[in-house]
Amino acid sequence: MCTSDIDRRRRRKPGDLGSLRRTLWASIVTMEGHLGNADPQIAIRAAHALGTLSGTYLKALELLELGNLAERVDAVEAAEQARAR
Repeated sequence: MCTSDIDRRRRRKPGDLGSLRRTLWASIVTMEGHLGNADPQIAIRAAHALGTLSGTYLKALELLELGNLAERVDAVEAAEQARAR
């Protein structure tokens, strides 16, 4: 077995939006803790990371809501089709 076969088996499976949201939230909380750091460079980097993470977190939430909305629309359409029969 060659190294690339081992690496291929060890690769993580793609995550879902829920796990992405949880990871982003944990990172946001961590960066918030660094905002009050005595070293201004660390505080500035934390603020920058927090801004980036917040935007990404918002997009993940929007995608989750779109998925929920699509499921609800599908359910309403199915119910309407069943009622029409």
